[in-house]
Amino acid sequence: MKKREFILPFLYLLIMKLKEQSNPKSNFDKIIERFKTNFPEEMKSKVDVISNFVKKYITKSGYNIKFLNYCSTGYAGVRTKDQIIICSPSNIQTFGDFIYTIFHEMRHEDQMTKFKLNNPWNGDLEDIEKISEEYWQLELDADRFAKEMIAKLVIETRLPMNIAKEQFRLSDYIEKYPTLSKWIKNSFVVLVNDIKKMRSRGEHFSDIQDHPYVKQHLNNLENFI
Repeated sequence: MKKREFILPFLYLLIMKLKEQSNPKSNFDKIIERFKTNFPEEMKSKVDVISNFVKKYITKSGYNIKFLNYCSTGYAGVRTKDQIIICSPSNIQTFGDFIYTIFHEMRHEDQMTKFKLNNPWNGDLEDIEKISEEYWQLELDADRFAKEMIAKLVIETRLPMNIAKEQFRLSDYIEKYPTLSKWIKNSFVVLVNDIKKMRSRGEHFSDIQDHPYVKQHLNNLENFI
């Protein structure tokens, strides 16, 4: 190989590397790129359309979304008073689950800010049955909204139905979420009992981010987009 033939590819790679360093991809873009590899080559441009739609939606709404590469909360996402946290994206099974998680948590932000609904974590936690039912209704609303947004994306991008079913498929847990009332309410009761114990010990609690499972990760949050 001639010296010139060797140098040109090397210079190209160097330029591309410097360009990547000067324009680093966001955490959101990195996750999108990972799922993008699963799409057929002729459909990859559709992923860019979906990505831009979601980013514009987040930016326009003014949501403060954070990213956590690993967390032990047991949830793919959680909404706190200060931010929405997307947790452990490497553990999210499908592209559909990823998009669903984002819109599900953004809906909770809407519920607390735009719709001024009661935050179940605030105030008196004694009437477990009442507040667990309120919490479940918030969850059902967020579940409906997230699934409707996925349907909207499929329609607007005109994805062929066979591709949409494959790439936007939801895990069984999310697909059957409306039937999990008992399990979700039981999980909520466990959290409420934790909060009661915290308050009895004189520990501060005003939001889910004060819970030890969430609080331990707050210093590791990164920007999402």
